[in-house]
Amino acid sequence: MITEKDTVKCESIFSDDKEHRLYFKKVWNKDLPLCTVITISPALADNIVLDTTVSLIQSNVARQERWGGFICVNLFTKISAKLQMRWSSDMQLNSYENDQFILKAAQESDTIILAYGRGAELNVRISNRAKQVIDLLEEHKEKFRVISDGEKKGIHPLTPSCRNHWILEPYTPDNDA
Repeated sequence: MITEKDTVKCESIFSDDKEHRLYFKKVWNKDLPLCTVITISPALADNIVLDTTVSLIQSNVARQERWGGFICVNLFTKISAKLQMRWSSDMQLNSYENDQFILKAAQESDTIILAYGRGAELNVRISNRAKQVIDLLEEHKEKFRVISDGEKKGIHPLTPSCRNHWILEPYTPDNDA
């Protein structure tokens, strides 16, 4: 019989009103580097309760066996099961502190996975924000990767073809996540 015990350290940083999650970090091996995963929004996950996206991120990052954890930051910080892009102002969707936490995560990581999927193709607001974040992280662009299933590049972690296995490919503007 084999018993395995692990400790996963979690850290979340929220706005004072807990309307926005700015930074989410899970570490299970402090001797390995971290990766940063950038998604659209934090949904409802926190240190204890995970949503499907964060669960898939954790599993796929762990399966890579290259990192000892991940940091999740988002294009938009509003905590919501589904963002109301059409009816919300920029101030409602995003904390003014978001960019500083995106930079913090990039500096703490050896890889940055652009995991917001094809949302930028479907929504101008997501597209504009994704471009802002890519520009913000210009000095880290060699760390950029996108998720692939072997055929499509720049896909979201919820995409059925990559839920259980990520192929990470270098980011290029033509495979814009």
